[in-house]
Order: sequence, then structure tokens, then C-alpha cells
Amino acid sequence: MEIGLDDAYSLKTPEDNKNLYAKWAATYESDFVANQGYQHPKVIAELFDSHLPELKTVVDIGTGTGLVGKYLSKLRPGLIIDGIDISPEMLAEASKKKVYRNLFERDLTKSIKDVANPYDALITIGTFTHGHLGPETLLNLFPLVKEDGYFVIAVNENFFHQQNFLEFLTSQQVRISLMEKVHVYDVSSAHRDSMNVVIIFQ
Repeated sequence: MEIGLDDAYSLKTPEDNKNLYAKWAATYESDFVANQGYQHPKVIAELFDSHLPELKTVVDIGTGTGLVGKYLSKLRPGLIIDGIDISPEMLAEASKKKVYRNLFERDLTKSIKDVANPYDALITIGTFTHGHLGPETLLNLFPLVKEDGYFVIAVNENFFHQQNFLEFLTSQQVRISLMEKVHVYDVSSAHRDSMNVVIIFQ
């Protein structure tokens, strides 16, 4: 059975997430990433590197197979990276990259306990998109980062507006230093028109 974007966008519950990614983990990179021109992990890691100062620790939320960690570790070899994901199968794939200090299986809809926080920064892609989690989930993520630490968050553009992410962040009195749209897929992809809004804030 071929798995794709429609399956990911149709998710409703944490259990739906676990079930889908249990099936998808082993072929996610060889199938979806390679065949669809998915460039977003590289793009978001480069934005992190170009806009954030030198840091010691970062937590990668929605780690998946560890592509963000892979690129971050190349750009900042001394950076300590931890990962959090709901799928143990995806985390098993991420562990093979040998770039994460710790990998934690956690449900982001609940308070996140017993991890190595507070971190200097948090980075996430693919967490805030159709069928996944709304802006209120950020309330569970804020305690993971040090005061005046950095958040680098990518949100599906349509979902960003539908779920009023900017209004939510404004209500939390965060300091936004960057907000821009980026392509999720490379120029050869059939999904080239898909955009994410990347927000960097403290």
C-alpha cells in the first residue's frame, strides 16, 4: 500500500498518527522524501543556522526519521540535539542517523515530562499541518525552552491562517524576529506550490 500526503493530512487523533507512521517509517525517506522532492528539513535547518546565535542545545519536535537533525548536525557540528516524536518506529529510524543525544516518545497533546529541558532552542516542521496539531499545542512546548530561548516553527500556510497561529502567538506576547513563506518541495516536485510559514520567535 502506497502512503502519501493525503494519508498524513487526514489524521485526526494521536492514535491515528501512531498507526500511520508505524506503517510509513521504514519507507518514508526512500519513498516520500526521495520521490516527492521534499526539501523542507534542509531549508528549515539552514534558516535556523543563519538566524540563531551559537547555542548548546536544541530539541527537534516531531523528529520523524531525523532529517532535521541530520542537516543541523552538519551545519552546527557541536550542537546537542534531542528529538521528540509520537512514533517509536520513526524514532527508531532517526536513531540510525547517530546525531541525536536523546530520543523521547511523547504525545504533544499532553504535558511533556521527563525530557532534558530546558533547551536553548526548539525546532519543528511537519507538526503543525492539516490533520495534526493546532496552535494550542505550543502551550505544551513553551516549557521545554529556556527563558529568552528560540523557537523555529514551520506551519503549513493554509493551516497557519485557518488556525489563527499569528493571533495565538500575539496573545502569548512572544517576540517574532522572522516570519516568511518558504517552499516545502523542490522545483521538480508536483507539490512545488505547497508553502509553509516559518516563524522564529522568543
